[in-house]
Amino acid sequence: MIIGSITGLAALAGPAALLAAVATVVGAVLLGLFFWRGQPWGTLNDLASIVLMIATIPVLAFFAMFTEPYLAPGVAFVAAGIGVAGMLGASVAQGLLVARVRTYAQLLPWTLGFGAVVGVWYVLVGITGRFAGVPDVMAGAAILAGAGYVALGYGFWRGNERHPLSVIGGIVLLVASTTFLGWIGIALVTLPESPQ
Repeated sequence: MIIGSITGLAALAGPAALLAAVATVVGAVLLGLFFWRGQPWGTLNDLASIVLMIATIPVLAFFAMFTEPYLAPGVAFVAAGIGVAGMLGASVAQGLLVARVRTYAQLLPWTLGFGAVVGVWYVLVGITGRFAGVPDVMAGAAILAGAGYVALGYGFWRGNERHPLSVIGGIVLLVASTTFLGWIGIALVTLPESPQ
């Protein structure tokens, strides 16, 4: 039964991971344009961030189902719960910003906080993925992506987009997250169909 569930999730999670990888790169470009030229690039970056977070949820679900048999009971689902909380929270915070319900300054702590929670999920994915046979380099990419999320948020909180941790965290997040999402997306999209 779990194989059928994983196969069904893989059909959704593969394309979603590729979409999330593209949204990561597009979001980084838009963020750079926002800091260089201002609006409307910031709003477009917020929209790309929402796409990234929502597209990553099927990847999260697949990863929880994939790793669950290799872990202590409940560990994969606790990690997934942490990830869903971060992804949905970040999406809501970004959505409120796009809808102009709250200001950037009012939502910054929430956006950064939920981003850090997503970072914790990435670290957990890297650690738990090793038990399920995820290659070392991809587990490392997940851990680095998580560290990048946390560093980026901390840098913004302590300073601004020019804070060294913002810059380093952003670059690490961009490269590591895109690598991890691209790898899992390609791996799942190219899975052979299982016999029914």
